[in-house]
Amino acid sequence: MTSSMSFEDRLLRLEEIANQLEGDGTDLARALALFEEGIEHLRGAAEQLATAESRVQRLVERSDGSFDVVERE
Repeated sequence: MTSSMSFEDRLLRLEEIANQLEGDGTDLARALALFEEGIEHLRGAAEQLATAESRVQRLVERSDGSFDVVERE
């Protein structure tokens, strides 16, 4: 279920979890379950971000004014 979530969906869910944990009405068992879910989403989002960063490219201007796309190092 969570492995197919987009990065944006993960961030939204993390925000929802944080709001629930900040509330007063969450019992300990539910808080722990939310915390564990949050960690799973955080790890998934970090993995997605690392994958995206590895694909980032940058433009390098050549001496003749044209540009080359170079893989980020």
